[in-house]
Amino acid sequence: MKNLGIFLMFIFLFSCSAQKDNPKGNAEINSTKKNLTVIESDITNHFLKTELDKERYKNYNGYDIFIIEEALKKMKPLSDYEFNLKYKDSWGKSIKNWILDTIQVKDLKFKLEKEEVYHWKISDFKIKKVSLYKNEELMTIINTSAYTNLPKRLIIFLSKPLILNDNNALISFDIGNGELGNSAITHFTVLMEKVNNNWEEKEYFHDDVFY
Repeated sequence: MKNLGIFLMFIFLFSCSAQKDNPKGNAEINSTKKNLTVIESDITNHFLKTELDKERYKNYNGYDIFIIEEALKKMKPLSDYEFNLKYKDSWGKSIKNWILDTIQVKDLKFKLEKEEVYHWKISDFKIKKVSLYKNEELMTIINTSAYTNLPKRLIIFLSKPLILNDNNALISFDIGNGELGNSAITHFTVLMEKVNNNWEEKEYFHDDVFY
């Protein structure tokens, strides 16, 4: 439970209070729009459908899906990418497509310094049985052990896609079993690539959170 609390606090840092005013010229990287763009919607929904159809979730068939309303900031997938790039001979040794170099990462981090938090809406998602939790609501459920009286559910922390170009984007994902508060199933950052008008998962990046 201690490790779970530390992890959730880390996640919260990437989805905490919004900042004001974006640097001029960073509209795509640092968008403050209240709705997803078409490309952001396509990436998000292709990713979720592909991910949740995987074999590792077969034991969770029929579970409700709760997504944390406060999206992880785009700085999260960028930080994970940077971590793997820094340790490319160990954590990042399986990665073949290093789409950003250290200078490009530094530039993107500067552009995201005043990034605002995006709040997910039910209408953003095409998968069925989706509900939303606020961060604070989830923490209350965990701290009071209220999860013991709740229906079976999966809990997802998700970033908005960090769009790198017309055919590539990074997205961070964390999913847990709500029956035990939020017992981790998996968490990672993935490079999404557009192939024949479909967004596919191409490279997986370890995040620098260990528990």
